[in-house]
Amino acid sequence: MKGSPLLRAIVLAGLMLALAWPLYVLTQRGIETVEIAGNRPAEIVVPLDVPVELTFSRLAQKVELRHLGKVVWSKVEPALSERVGLKLPFPQEGLELGVSITWAEGAASALRIRLITPDGGELERTVWGTAMVESIVPFP
Repeated sequence: MKGSPLLRAIVLAGLMLALAWPLYVLTQRGIETVEIAGNRPAEIVVPLDVPVELTFSRLAQKVELRHLGKVVWSKVEPALSERVGLKLPFPQEGLELGVSITWAEGAASALRIRLITPDGGELERTVWGTAMVESIVPFP
C-alpha cells in the first residue's frame, strides 16, 4: 500500500474546498435568475367576443362548450348549424375548448368548429365520435 491515508484525506479535502467556491457561485446565480423571472407581472388577457360556428353531421341530443372547466355555452337539441358568440380571453398562445356532445345511437358523427380569432383569422377543428364524445379542442 503506497501513500498515507491521512495525506490522501488532506488532498481530498483541499480539492473539495477548491470546488466549493465555483459551485456556490453557480448555484446562487441560478436562484437569482428564478427569483427575477418569478417577479415579472403576469400578462392580463381581456375577454373578447369570439364568433364560433358549429356544424353537425347529424342532429345531436345535447352539446356543451367549456373553457377552463366552466360551461360557456350549451344547448339541448341544437340545429345542424349553430352560430355562437362567446366572450373568452384569447391569449397569443391560443385557447382550448372542452366539447361534450351526445348523439343518438348509430353511426359515427362529426362536429366542425370554426372559430374567428381576434385578428380576423379563421381556425377550424373537427370532433368525431359515436353516442357520447368528450374532447379538448386546441385553437393555437
